[in-house]
Amino acid sequence: MNAVFKPPTLQQRNIAALRSHLAQVQSARLAEFIHYMLSIHPADRLPSRGDFDPLNIPGLLSSVVLVTVHREDARTRFKMKVVGQDVIDASPVKIGQRYLDEIIAELPGASVIVDTRQKVLDTGVAYLRQGPPTMPFTFKMTVLEYVHCPLAEDGETIDQIVSFFSYRGHRGAPTSPSL
Repeated sequence: MNAVFKPPTLQQRNIAALRSHLAQVQSARLAEFIHYMLSIHPADRLPSRGDFDPLNIPGLLSSVVLVTVHREDARTRFKMKVVGQDVIDASPVKIGQRYLDEIIAELPGASVIVDTRQKVLDTGVAYLRQGPPTMPFTFKMTVLEYVHCPLAEDGETIDQIVSFFSYRGHRGAPTSPSL
């Protein structure tokens, strides 16, 4: 009797992506955040905002961003809902409570802040970026490392994206020890 191949479910793909990202990250704080996301991830659905309890990661909150997804007609917009102090300090423009498409109009090279979150919506899984920054910041760094993780109130339709940012390599940047 042959087993029937069943493609991995959305939640299985997201868990696999988080585990894969965990193996790649250099920042110990980013690794701690990914461990937390794995610990709250239900086996049968994507985590919701209710599963994500910031009180469980108080030492990481300065690097966390929560963005809400607004679907308007055929357009999707992302709005900054919660922004940690390290992220506020890194940004050369005001970012709190603003739509990302408004922010990118003020920053050269900043389309990445929309594009990477759109990848989370398109794939349904966490997205990891590592490398030199591609847009201006208030301080110089050699490595920008971050993960965007989907949250879905109904377990399937992504309505928020929680992110963790690690800035390393130059004085003035918040320190983030390597693994």
